[in-house]
Amino acid sequence: MLVRTWGFVPTRPEHPWVQLEARAEAGAVLRASGTSYAALMACLARVRSGIKQAGCPWPGKSLTLHFHPACRPEDLVHLDVPVALLMLAIQGQLPAEDLSECASTGCLDLAGNLHLPHKAGLSQIPTPAFPAKAPTPQEVKVFVAPTDWLAKAHAMPQLDGSVHGVKNLLQVMDQWRAWRSASARQQKPESLGAKSSPKIEEGHWRNLEGEGKAKKWLSIAAKKRIPVLMSGGPGMGKSSLARACRGLLPTPPPPHSSVPFLSPHPAGGMAGLLGSWRQGQPRPGAWALADGGILFLDEFSEWPKPARESLRHIMETGRLELHRADGAAVWTSQPWIVAATNLCPCGQATQHCICQPSELRAYRKRLTAPLLERFPVQLDIGNDSSECKKTWAECRAWVQQRGEGTKALAWSEDAELAAQDCGQMDTTSRRLKGHLRRLSEGHCEWRDGHGYVLPEDVFQAHEVMWMNRKGWWSPQAESL
Repeated sequence: MLVRTWGFVPTRPEHPWVQLEARAEAGAVLRASGTSYAALMACLARVRSGIKQAGCPWPGKSLTLHFHPACRPEDLVHLDVPVALLMLAIQGQLPAEDLSECASTGCLDLAGNLHLPHKAGLSQIPTPAFPAKAPTPQEVKVFVAPTDWLAKAHAMPQLDGSVHGVKNLLQVMDQWRAWRSASARQQKPESLGAKSSPKIEEGHWRNLEGEGKAKKWLSIAAKKRIPVLMSGGPGMGKSSLARACRGLLPTPPPPHSSVPFLSPHPAGGMAGLLGSWRQGQPRPGAWALADGGILFLDEFSEWPKPARESLRHIMETGRLELHRADGAAVWTSQPWIVAATNLCPCGQATQHCICQPSELRAYRKRLTAPLLERFPVQLDIGNDSSECKKTWAECRAWVQQRGEGTKALAWSEDAELAAQDCGQMDTTSRRLKGHLRRLSEGHCEWRDGHGYVLPEDVFQAHEVMWMNRKGWWSPQAESL
């Protein structure tokens, strides 16, 4: 996982802006680039205590931090806050995509409060208009700094309205989403004559063309909290659709101020996904941390087999018990699980695939039949140019509408016969037959919430469960 953000060093008026990068991967190594190792260790000691005081765990991963341009040890005391934001993003507490448009400054004390280093009081901070000699980077849309400093320092005209003073890290986490929304509203729209490729923003799919079938079934799955597996080549929009789904879900009750969205890397394995036991304490994984939100498992076929298969039990029970020699931990969680995968090792579209048939079969069979049964909604992304019959606002309102789905829908006689035929056609699994009925009713609610379940609803539900059919993994399968 790679995360970027900006830092601001007020004691360097000629070159105050610093870009920070952090890469997290499996292991327990710390690497420093662009600053001294000793200075970084001192910075991380303050940051570690600060984010733990805010109730967030420390990333149990190998970390590589890079500072550009290079920073002296005395500069690093002003960069505690951007380093802390990077760590929070790695843990999924802040959206990593937003940090590239954020700059921050300030030192942290062990309680997570923001202040200026004691050796650099407000009277010693350069007072020329800030970005007179060093213009603000174009990417920066939000600036975060200690409240005491902003009260006396010069304002930053290029970020007027997006400069925020805070007292501690908890305030940053609580108000982050509101800041980003306000910043997005203040951005000037592009001129009508300008042409640019649409940008898919997290929280909606208004600018994502086509994929009407996927949008329909993602809405149904979001309302029913049915796990989804999307397949397709790179760049087809799987990740964009998953991130857009965050806007479909209603905001959960406190302590969450926004819908959790976690996307762990496959390299994290079972420990990153389910949890681990470190330094005598249980560490929850992404599954537990995504409670009430979305757990997005990208590159699902690349996850280690034990991690993939371990989902089968917890998706059924919503409960995970971790037993070790020095203790045990129990976590309960109800995230909406959305996964995405390529269908071949090379990741290319069908007409450009260079894989041998044996390679394709072996790669696709990583997704075992018992695991696929846990993902009733199976979507092929990238081959649908149709538009969704409902607008984004209508999809969101339908998903969040209360009162629907509490009463069992009536089934027409033809629909019962269609469900019986579809069930006998592919499987004898009671679980899959139950999924077929649940999806049929969900499609009926989408189509006409007050009508009967019709054969059309059954056939649509059966079509979206295509990976549960025999031979779906064959290179000659019609789904590809």
